[in-house]
Amino acid sequence: MRFLKTTFNLKTSIILFLSVLSIFAGCRKDIVLNSQKANSFASIIEIKESYEKLAIDSRTRDSLKDGLIIRYIPQWENAKYSQINDSTQYTIVPLIGSGQLNEKEIPVQTVNNTAFLVVANGQKFYLSRFYPDKKSDDNFLKNGKLSMIDVFNKNLFTYSYKNGKSTYNAPKAFKSPKGSTKKAAYEIRCREEGTCVWSTYCRGVGYISTSYPGTCSYPTDYTDCDYSVSWSQDRILYNTVCENVWVPDPPTDGGTTNPETPPTPKQLLLQQTKNTDCDGVIRANELTRNQDFRNRVNEIKNKSEEWGAAIKLRDPNDPNSVYIDPASSDNKVSNKSVSPSWDATRGYVIGYIHNHPGEGSPSPSDIFNAAVDILEMVNSQNIPENQLEIYLRNFSSSVVSGGNVYTITIANAQLFAMMTGNFSTAQESANKQYKNAAEKFMNQNYSNGTTTEEFQASGESALIKLYGKMFNLSKQKIGETDSNKAVKRDQNGHISKVNPCTP
Repeated sequence: MRFLKTTFNLKTSIILFLSVLSIFAGCRKDIVLNSQKANSFASIIEIKESYEKLAIDSRTRDSLKDGLIIRYIPQWENAKYSQINDSTQYTIVPLIGSGQLNEKEIPVQTVNNTAFLVVANGQKFYLSRFYPDKKSDDNFLKNGKLSMIDVFNKNLFTYSYKNGKSTYNAPKAFKSPKGSTKKAAYEIRCREEGTCVWSTYCRGVGYISTSYPGTCSYPTDYTDCDYSVSWSQDRILYNTVCENVWVPDPPTDGGTTNPETPPTPKQLLLQQTKNTDCDGVIRANELTRNQDFRNRVNEIKNKSEEWGAAIKLRDPNDPNSVYIDPASSDNKVSNKSVSPSWDATRGYVIGYIHNHPGEGSPSPSDIFNAAVDILEMVNSQNIPENQLEIYLRNFSSSVVSGGNVYTITIANAQLFAMMTGNFSTAQESANKQYKNAAEKFMNQNYSNGTTTEEFQASGESALIKLYGKMFNLSKQKIGETDSNKAVKRDQNGHISKVNPCTP
């Protein structure tokens, strides 16, 4: 499918300008940064001793793919100080990235946020990042978002800034601990928040883009290279978000309690839904036993343009009520428009099937364009919990290519949902990244030309490298049934096909 090209403004250096920091934890507490160190503050010498004793350097490093290691170097001479309350003082220390690639030091730039340490009373360390709404040197801690991660327990706290005033972003959609018996007391409720780390390397400089917590969008940040730079999703960081929730005594003779708002059943379902490789293979085999599905495969397998059809449910409450629309085409070799929906008027679209005339493997757009915006489904009052679960368990995107049928299913519903709502704005960049990664793998491993299988393996390796935590991928020959195998990638990028349902 066609991707839209986007260009960005060049910004290659970040100057820390610290003026006002307001942190909210429950109620708002104003923090004033002073230009002179208060007598009660821990000295930089004391903080450095704690920094070294507690091995903060190693706890804040990013070990990325391809051997790139990022260290964040404190700029002690530029530290600022702020009094929080009678018992708490903050020292705020700017951080500058330094990279090591294949035992060689390289310069590193953080392109979408400003990184710094917040040190409470000289001993408690928070790795902090400010994401400005607009990239200007005087916007720091004025308009944007802030994340603070406790270096030791990985607890995450986020804040929003407007005109220098901050508000604490209280977490939502919490899951109570199993077996909790507390009552008339505070109970700690926690969940994991995923944050994607992206990197690229060009002209001797490493670039790091750390997404705002809870998001995983492809970077839209410009570098010293042109717009064709390829970003690699290196890993997803998981931090714990917690809050104290008051648990009241239950009534003994009628009346009601008023606990804090719990997560909705659909929010919990999204967080908890995980589908294994075996689940993906079972779903793929179910599809290939469907006569409508086999008919569409045979209809579109030899087309010279992309043809496709929506896979729908007659009854949104019955996952077995599958039927498939007639195949259609936009008369384009590498583009077929997709409009997934989940309503009675447009249909309950549980997936999509289309062909690749060029015999390539699935691309990023084949994963996410075929899916409904799952977060909209979670928030919609018109979609009940059982229908959401049917969708998360049975969604599929199938690609007919080079004598094979691929089937994509959801692996991690929470991560998959993050992309379905944001992918349209990142398609062009994601397509370039996927293409570059596939070509790199092909050139490194198949220098004497490629067969169709090797050509597809290069794309499979690139796709799993970029988004493998979010989806399951299976594959079988056209005409076969119940023979799907999971497509897996090892640490060197090589592809194998296995039966994940065999003990």
